[in-house]
Amino acid sequence: MYQKTLLIGRIGQKQLKYTGDQKPVAIFSIATTKSYKDKQSGDWVEQTEWHRLVSFNKCAEHVSEKLAPGDVVQVEGELRTRKWQDKDGVDRFTTEIIVNDFPKKLPRYYTKDGQSATQAQPSQQPQAVGQDFNQPNDSGIDDFDIPF
Repeated sequence: MYQKTLLIGRIGQKQLKYTGDQKPVAIFSIATTKSYKDKQSGDWVEQTEWHRLVSFNKCAEHVSEKLAPGDVVQVEGELRTRKWQDKDGVDRFTTEIIVNDFPKKLPRYYTKDGQSATQAQPSQQPQAVGQDFNQPNDSGIDDFDIPF
């Protein structure tokens, strides 16, 4: 049985790397936001979740060349959790979505304040460990040292 994950959100950070045999790998994030009305205050509250995604080969090149931070996209893939031990011997886990098909850039739509979603920037930057692709993740090793 095949498991499928479908997300619609905004592109965050993205990075294109190459494996040892020069195959392209794109690592990128997507922000999904849920809005709800707080029952006590009556104010609207936004809750943003950041998701880590990985794509390979032509799909990775597409992400690198055609998508920009802030673009609204629909992605489809499968969840994968990796396990490793950090330098202190503690088990660590990373859950990512392996994107198997080209992300689909969605047409413009408008936010509550009338600003187009393609002009709006994500309301917050990824704060989770491993989301800053210019910094090492909490495993202490490069993502590409771990076989998928």
